[in-house]
Amino acid sequence: MQRPLISRTVLAVVLWVAVAGPYARPAWSAPKPSPKAVSDDKTYSDVAKEERWVAHLLDDEVERAGGAKQREALAKRLSKAALAWAGCGRLDQLSTPVALLHALRDCKYLPLLEDARDEASRDLATWLLAHREVRRVLLRAMEDVPSPKKALEAFRELQAAHPDKVVEYPDLAAAFATARPMRDVEPLVTPATMLESFQYYTDPKRKFRFSPRKLPFELSRYLADTRISIEERTWAAQRYARTRNLGPTYFDVKYDHGFYRDNTPKKISELPYTLQNLLKVGGVCIDQAYYACQVAKSLGVPSAIVTGKGISGMGHAWFTYFQMNPAATDASWSGGAGRYSSQLYFTGQVTDPATGEGILDSELVLLGSATLLPLRRREEAETAVLIAKLAAEACADANVPADPTPLKDLAADYEKRLAPQPGAAKLDVSWLRAKRAIDRSLVEDLVGVAIQRNLAYTPSWELIIELRKADRLPAQGLDRFFNVLISKTGMSFPELSCQMIMQLVPTIPDAAKRESTYKRALALYGMRPDLRGNILLALGGDYQKAGDDKKALQMYQVAALQCIQVPDIAIPAAEKAEEILLAQDQPKVLLKMYYTLFGSTRKEMGASDELRKRTPNYKFGLRLAELLRAAGKGDMADKIVGGL
Repeated sequence: MQRPLISRTVLAVVLWVAVAGPYARPAWSAPKPSPKAVSDDKTYSDVAKEERWVAHLLDDEVERAGGAKQREALAKRLSKAALAWAGCGRLDQLSTPVALLHALRDCKYLPLLEDARDEASRDLATWLLAHREVRRVLLRAMEDVPSPKKALEAFRELQAAHPDKVVEYPDLAAAFATARPMRDVEPLVTPATMLESFQYYTDPKRKFRFSPRKLPFELSRYLADTRISIEERTWAAQRYARTRNLGPTYFDVKYDHGFYRDNTPKKISELPYTLQNLLKVGGVCIDQAYYACQVAKSLGVPSAIVTGKGISGMGHAWFTYFQMNPAATDASWSGGAGRYSSQLYFTGQVTDPATGEGILDSELVLLGSATLLPLRRREEAETAVLIAKLAAEACADANVPADPTPLKDLAADYEKRLAPQPGAAKLDVSWLRAKRAIDRSLVEDLVGVAIQRNLAYTPSWELIIELRKADRLPAQGLDRFFNVLISKTGMSFPELSCQMIMQLVPTIPDAAKRESTYKRALALYGMRPDLRGNILLALGGDYQKAGDDKKALQMYQVAALQCIQVPDIAIPAAEKAEEILLAQDQPKVLLKMYYTLFGSTRKEMGASDELRKRTPNYKFGLRLAELLRAAGKGDMADKIVGGL
C-alpha cells in the first residue's frame, strides 16, 4: 500500500516555484562573467541594493586571496563582519550574509586544491574561481560529506573528462562528486564507473522523467548513487518507458518463497545478479526493492530502498521514489510499494548517499521538499545558523556590544579599490549602525529565522539541542521551538518532530516541566504506537533516574503492553520492567507480565526457524518458559517451547 508522505499541494507549489518561479536559480545556465565586468544590477540582483557593494567586494577578496594562510586570515575577517552585520539588526535582510557564507566556504575548501602538490588540483582551483555558479553549488554540496577531499577528487575527475557538461549540469556534477555508491545487495557483474554513469544522465539522446539539469543536487544524489551497468539501465529504461506508475515494478520480481519458508538458497544466487535475472527467477523483499529502485533511477527518477520492521519483528524492505505529474501541479514521494499495511511498518530508514548513514524515510521526504524551496530561502537558513553559531561562541562568557567596525573596514577597502571601477555597486553605509548586542536572545532569533526559512534544515535543530546541553539557550525559550515543531511537522512528519522533541526534553532542568512536556507529546503523538512507546520509555527513564521506580515500572509496563505491535519498543520496555521487578524481588508479577505479553503476540506462520526466532512471540515465549521452570512448572514451560 502506498501513502503520500507530504502534502501534495504544498510540495507541488514549492516544486513549481523551484523549477519555474522567479526566485529559482537557473542551475543549468552558463557561469556568469567576473562581477568586475558586469553591472551590479545583473550580478547581484538577489542582494539588497544598499548592500550590493559588500557582495561585490567579497567576490574580489576571494579572487585576490590564495592558499590556506591568506584564506584563513580572510575567513577570520569575514566572521567578524558577519557578527557586525547581526549587530546591525537586519535579521529580515539576509542577502549580505549569504554572500559572506559563500566567501567563507571558498576560504574553507579552496585551499584543499590551492595548496595541493599536484598541478591538476591547483588548476581546478583556478577553474572553479572562473566558474562562480559551479563553485557555489559544489562547495554547498560538500558541506554534507564527511570527506571533502574525496569529493574534490571525484569532481576533478568529472571536470577533467567533461568540463562543458559540468558547466551545463552543475547540480548533477555536485551530486556525483558528493554521493557514495549505494550498497548493492550482491556484487555487480559489470558495474559502471562514475564517469559512465554521469555520461548516461547527460546524454542528450536519452529521455528522462525529470530533467537532470533542473534537479537540485540533494535529489540528484538519489540518481548518482547507482552503479549498475549502462546495459541494464538501457534495458530497464526501454522496458518501462511507458510505465507511469512505478510502484508495481516492485512486484514484477516474483517472491522466492522457498528461501522464506525453508531457508534454501535464493534462486538468484545461482545466477549473475542483474535486473534481467531478478525478473526471471525472483527474489525476496530486498531484491524486489533493489529492482524497483534501479528501474526508477534508470528512468531518471530519484529513488531509494527503505528498510524497517513491522509487528512480526522481522526486517523488511520496500522502496520510495519521487513523482510529479506532467503539469507540475501534483507531486509527492511514494510511501513505498511493498510497505504492507497489515504489518504496520510505522517507520522506515533510508541510506543518505552523502554520508552513508541512515535517516528516517520521513526525513528524506522533508529534506526532499526543502530542496524544492527557492534556493535563496535554503541559503538564508544556512547563513542564519552559521551566524548563530558565531554569536553563541562570542557571547559564551558575556554579552558583547554590537560593533559595525569590521563592516566599515570593508567599506573603506571597497571605496579605495573597487568603487571607481565601471559597473561597480554604489557604496551605501547608511545601514551600518549598531542596534542590538551579541547575546543569547540574538542567537535564539537567528535560529528562529533559520527555521522560518527552511524547517527541514536539521542543523538548526541540532544547534538548539547543542545550545541547551551547554545551557546557552534559556529553557523557557524552548516553547517557541516546540510550537513550531508541533504546528508545522506534528501532523505531516510526526516521527521526525517527535524525535526532535525527545532530544530536547532531557535538556530541561525542571523535572515537572520535563514531565508535562512528555505528557504533551503523548497527547499529540499517542495515536502512533511506535511514537507513544518512545515517549513512554523516555518518561520511564526520567522517573527511574529520579529514583521513582514505581512510576518508572508503570511506564515500562504500559509501553510493553500498549506497543506490542512494535517489537523494538515492546521488547526493551519489557526488559526494563523486568530489571525493576527482579530488583524488587517480585517473581509473580514478572511471570504474570510475560504471560500477558506472550498472549498478546502471535506466531509468525510460514517463516523459517531462523527468521521466527527473531519475533516477539518467540522471545517472549522463551522468557516465559524460563520463568515457569524457575517456578517449578516445567511441564507448562515445555508446552510453550513446543509451540514456538
